[in-house]
Amino acid sequence: MADWITAYNWMMDNEDTPSACAKVPDAPPAGVAGPCYAISGINSGAFPAQFSAIAALAQSDREPAVRSFYRNHFWNTWIAQLKSDELCKRVFDFAVNAGPGTSARRLQKAVNSLGPDNAVPEDGGWGPATVAAANSADPGALVAAFKAQRLAHYQAIVDNHPAEARYLPAWAARAQK
Repeated sequence: MADWITAYNWMMDNEDTPSACAKVPDAPPAGVAGPCYAISGINSGAFPAQFSAIAALAQSDREPAVRSFYRNHFWNTWIAQLKSDELCKRVFDFAVNAGPGTSARRLQKAVNSLGPDNAVPEDGGWGPATVAAANSADPGALVAAFKAQRLAHYQAIVDNHPAEARYLPAWAARAQK
């Protein structure tokens, strides 16, 4: 079973430092009207109630609330069943950054890229077949394939929306960790 704290800390290294727990971006994310703010990656446009609740806390009380938010909204029983912490932390991080369905779909694509032995449908859904296929794959090869899938996802965003190219260097760095 994957370790929640390992995955959380790795993801937080990409989102924010737990001690900071307050970050305001230069511009709101795509699709969000008006000013948009984030606390440790928790976006006021996507999660207004949770953002407000955490923002109302004293700075010293935010980190446990942030940890709880990510555990409740992005960690799931399927991710927890991944055997490799190296894979798990990347799958979890990508779920936070690109969405749980996108993370599952890219994991399925990564599994399938390793050969037909453990092929799974690329439906973006979590389930026992996806977990079993991921757990039976060579961990190092699957991590490398998943990194490539993350990068392909970000490149597809830029291909479809060239104005997003300014984010590609940071996305690529995150994808290749």
